[in-house]
Amino acid sequence: MELKTHFPEAEAGAEPGKALEFRPARDAECPARFPLGANALTPPSGGTVNGAAAALSVPSADLGSGSQGRTVVQTSMSRSQVALLGLGLLLMLLLYVGLPGPPEQTSWLWGGPNVTILAGLTPGNSPIFYREVLPLHRARRVEVVLLHGKAFNSHTWEQLGTLQLLAQRGYRAVALDLPGFGNSAPSKEASTEAGRAELLERVLRDLEVRNAVLVSPSLSGRYALPFLIQGHHQLRGFVPIAPASTQNYTQEQFWAVKLTPRSAMASEGLEGEHPSVTLFRQFLRIRTVQPEPDYGAAVAFLEKRAHQLGLSCQKVEVAPGRVVTVLTWPGTNPRLSSLLLNSHTDVVPVFKEHWSHDPFEAFKDAEGYIYARGTQDMKCVSIQYLEAVRRLKAEGHHFPRTIHMTFVPDEEVGGHQGMELFVQRPEFQALRAGFALDEGLANPADAFTVFYSERSPWWVRVTSIGKPGHGSRFIEDTAAEKLHKVVSSILAFREKERQRLQSNPHLKEGAVTSVNLTKLEGGVACNVVPATMSASFDFRVAPDVDLKAFEEQLQGWCQAAGEGVTFEFIQKWTESRVTSTNDSDPWWAAFSGVFKDMNLTLEPEIFPAATDSRYLRAVGVPALGFSPMNCTPVLLHDHDERLHEAVFLRGVDIYTRLLPALASVPALPSES
Repeated sequence: MELKTHFPEAEAGAEPGKALEFRPARDAECPARFPLGANALTPPSGGTVNGAAAALSVPSADLGSGSQGRTVVQTSMSRSQVALLGLGLLLMLLLYVGLPGPPEQTSWLWGGPNVTILAGLTPGNSPIFYREVLPLHRARRVEVVLLHGKAFNSHTWEQLGTLQLLAQRGYRAVALDLPGFGNSAPSKEASTEAGRAELLERVLRDLEVRNAVLVSPSLSGRYALPFLIQGHHQLRGFVPIAPASTQNYTQEQFWAVKLTPRSAMASEGLEGEHPSVTLFRQFLRIRTVQPEPDYGAAVAFLEKRAHQLGLSCQKVEVAPGRVVTVLTWPGTNPRLSSLLLNSHTDVVPVFKEHWSHDPFEAFKDAEGYIYARGTQDMKCVSIQYLEAVRRLKAEGHHFPRTIHMTFVPDEEVGGHQGMELFVQRPEFQALRAGFALDEGLANPADAFTVFYSERSPWWVRVTSIGKPGHGSRFIEDTAAEKLHKVVSSILAFREKERQRLQSNPHLKEGAVTSVNLTKLEGGVACNVVPATMSASFDFRVAPDVDLKAFEEQLQGWCQAAGEGVTFEFIQKWTESRVTSTNDSDPWWAAFSGVFKDMNLTLEPEIFPAATDSRYLRAVGVPALGFSPMNCTPVLLHDHDERLHEAVFLRGVDIYTRLLPALASVPALPSES
């Protein structure tokens, strides 16, 4: 019985990037299969494509051929031979399609569970329809991209069983409908050679395909060959099957093609890399860097994860281009408040020249350290949430409380177009959050740090107005003189707080108030005494400080400096809250109990900077800041930000213990 697949959503203009899902019929009902490329071989380091129909591709061991070592197959053919070969292959393919499937008792291909085939449209103005399968078992590093000939489309690879076979043998495989075929609309981009190459590159990028083996039969050579020749690719292998357009290129151009050798793939991780680490590195490569973060790619990535995990996905646009993505795992008791797992998707800018590796490559060195912006702050936590939920769902768990995962924008620039707006919206109220986890910091020692409060950011600009004049005169009551007095008073306060921190070993940085002079402004020329000067300060006020008295202290410093000295707030947070760390509190008891059970040391502290937790606490949601990174230097916002894969995976283990404990907290008095 042939698999019948219909995609009305795609034909009616499905939303680009949205994946559809279906499952094939029973194994024995599938048609005859053609396991493409099962004996293909790998080029050596720096291998080249030679001739019109050279056969280069993937490691034989990777595709399960059983071959040992490496072999190179290179064939140079005349155009007439190529045409004859193409006709023969086409005839063979048609025979395979026409043959009946094997009897149920002899279906050798389908011994395992059914394969889920995903389908959808890539984002953008010229969406491409695709079918995709994910590895059933441990994922291999090589991924397979299947193009098609003139009389076929992506459905052909499903009918032949090639997609299913690749999934069973541990490969991610993607089959495309080229423009004007199957469910892909025609595209003006496909009218030129350069456009076709760019289109294929864009599709592979949108689908996060890396280390690909590209299979290109007949007509698809019009896309694959310019893609190869132009050289903007990282292919592990190329399998041409009498591709079209070979006459457009010289033998020298084919010789010049370089496929990515195994030695150059070190940054992609070792063979058999843990799938959670692979997913983490994929997320790190999305450039959500301020001031122009690619939030669209991040949202598409999260939507795909939600689909794979069977979670609902809600997108809330709190400001133009600023979307909060909410993934939800429903609990068994909707009367209980929910558990909120929050993380932000943006990262701070980089100074690339100071990095050992590309900060958006997610390079992994031989020791297992992953270098990328966001490894610590805080894409690690985002993926740890997802992977913990994946494990728990796979084990068949269900918990009383609903678990929401929120992925918010713009935290690194204050959260003013992210969480600050989100907590005021009805969509947030509908989550009924009872307790939240958010980001923390690494701990260089063996303990894990958890943050129950944070200092309030006060950004203050002091402006001084004085007498101007020529730079050669001794002018009294200048703006600079008076500003200097204020700066001296504030820096004296800074030194006092620093001494208090250093003299008391029980105090942590978050327990004292810090201040730094961050900006000086004023003057028009070196020989002109300015009438106005200003200084900006970054105060981080400790939670136990009387904010009214502290503001009066600021006023006193300005008045003492003389007339014409004033201050204004650029940012002023006054809603400081503290989350309970008392053992009688059910949330804290559940959280800390996990660490006791795992024999791990927990150190509660006040967060020295500011996170989105302050917005959650301000609306009455108790929140803890926690990033499970011990034995790790604090490198957030630093050059060469990195995280060891073992620390990352241990964090997944910890969340896999934390989530059941928190989602199973019994009903509170306010909930009964």
